[in-house]
Amino acid sequence: MNIRIQVRHEAARESIQKYIHSAFDQLRLAHEVISAECIVDQEGSNGHLKTFEAILHVPGDTITVKESADEAHVAVDAALKIVERLLQKHKETHQKPGSQIRHKVERAANVED
Repeated sequence: MNIRIQVRHEAARESIQKYIHSAFDQLRLAHEVISAECIVDQEGSNGHLKTFEAILHVPGDTITVKESADEAHVAVDAALKIVERLLQKHKETHQKPGSQIRHKVERAANVED
């Protein structure tokens, strides 16, 4: 998986960039992510508001999440929670048709027991 991190207005230190890389490596293991673009920026009059935007390319779709917080780590964590939920939803809706049928048969067998 290709991960590209773009930092605008010196909003992120190297520690945050390493944190983003490790978090997306974990996502790659759990889900089928082709590539990810991450943008860390600071907004507001004094740059106190940090924003994190993640654009993930998955088979057949693109997932985009943008979160803001006072600290960059908090914004990254909030966005990652949403990304995980959206990836799980994508995984469930784009399953192979045969796998859903087997799942229903197994569930029906467990209910009858």
